[in-house]
Amino acid sequence: RWKLLQQYVQHFWKRWQHEYITSLQQRPKWCTASKNLEVGDIVLLRENIMKPSQWKMGRVTATHPGKDDTVRVVTIKTKDGLQKRAVNTLARLPVEKLP
Repeated sequence: RWKLLQQYVQHFWKRWQHEYITSLQQRPKWCTASKNLEVGDIVLLRENIMKPSQWKMGRVTATHPGKDDTVRVVTIKTKDGLQKRAVNTLARLPVEKLP
């Protein structure tokens, strides 16, 4: 019974990661511009070696655009401090900003 419960939990987290989190990382065709991350955005820091329930959450504090003005690296503030991360390892959370 315990093993069955553990299998259900694992199935839930895998499905949540593959369906919900990947829907947050929209990957439009390369010929259409996607919205860059902005200062103040809330993001999840995706880690393949961790369970999704253990992924850290952070707030974008700075963006580092390339020569083409596309943001590919951002500085994120987490509870552990500041760190730079590539945009493709993040998932923006759909949170409305306060005025």
